[in-house]
Amino acid sequence: MLKTTLTLSLALVTASAFAGTADVIAATPKPESALDRLWELPVLYKNDSNHIIEEFDFTGRLQLDWFGINADNKPKAFKQGDIDFTEIRRFRLGIDSWFFDRHVELKATVDTALDAYHKQAVFYNRMTDLYLNFHINDALNIRVGKFEPHFGYDREFSDNTQKFFERGFFDDQLFNNTGNDYTSGVSVLGKIGNFGYQAAMFSNMANKEFGTFNGGSSELFELSYDFSKAFGVDKALWAADYMHIDLNGQSNVFNTMHNAGATYFDFQNGRFCLVAQIAYGNGTTAKGDVVGVTLMPSFYIIPEKLEVITRYQYGSSDQANGITMLNRQVSSVGKFTGSKYDSAYVGLNYYIHGQKMKLMVGAQYDELTGGKGANANYRGWTTLVGFRMFW
Repeated sequence: MLKTTLTLSLALVTASAFAGTADVIAATPKPESALDRLWELPVLYKNDSNHIIEEFDFTGRLQLDWFGINADNKPKAFKQGDIDFTEIRRFRLGIDSWFFDRHVELKATVDTALDAYHKQAVFYNRMTDLYLNFHINDALNIRVGKFEPHFGYDREFSDNTQKFFERGFFDDQLFNNTGNDYTSGVSVLGKIGNFGYQAAMFSNMANKEFGTFNGGSSELFELSYDFSKAFGVDKALWAADYMHIDLNGQSNVFNTMHNAGATYFDFQNGRFCLVAQIAYGNGTTAKGDVVGVTLMPSFYIIPEKLEVITRYQYGSSDQANGITMLNRQVSSVGKFTGSKYDSAYVGLNYYIHGQKMKLMVGAQYDELTGGKGANANYRGWTTLVGFRMFW
């Protein structure tokens, strides 16, 4: 498998070199490519002159991963020796449609689980997005149905466009304890000048469809400001999020914290990008409070084609087992606990067709200390190779 990883990495770099040459030669706007035309095929209907239905699209995403785990220490909870596995990370199919002069959007997505590590393959796993969005204007959008809460940098964007294989550890503590991060709710959001805002309420009882509404609720608030024009750069977005969670005995999502807050700054100027985030969670009695700091610098070696990605994460809890490692790869061999977390990631992304099709390679080192019991502490490397595509 190491040979396969090295071969894919070499192919990635070689392909990017040729792509970079083409970018230099092309001095005029590029005509529509074969890939552009291919990505037009899922647009089943589009007619802006029809004021009843303007567009109807077939949507999907495919994410294929190979990962290898090499643990430097072997906690008692370690299920088996070091592993490597190839899986279908995500395969989702759905529809996206716009009505009434694009003031109403209907979106529905089916999530499958076809080939995950040591899990039974099923085609219908759950509904993820299943909502109506009413676009009054840029300042006012109302979304009703089942969707993903937008909290912190990791949830501000779809996993289609994120630069890493997995979201960060703080996001895991808040959202992935139960493995269900889509739930029913209503949100109001918009942009007024350089300011953006969001206010949302979600059910804390989720299932494969809409869930029920007897498991308590969560309230989410966000304020953001776009500094890009003021700073004269490509991107400079500041955002602050606050989430209050009312739990009861029926809650099965977001059930590790009572309150959570995060603020981040997302910056890009030319080839250089940097995201910095600080997050805090007021945990339940069983989990304690958690603080997380994340720094994510990246640089385009070849503009719009080849990007080197790095990320450092630090976490601290006031309880011995307040942090649980929940990322997809490490949790395949055990869920380890501790009070202090350090993680470093470095990788390369090659954008074949922008974010719509890309190759990824990366390596992450995780160290969790300060835990007690059979699941305590973890130290090891994760190597990843992936393919991402959406339409």
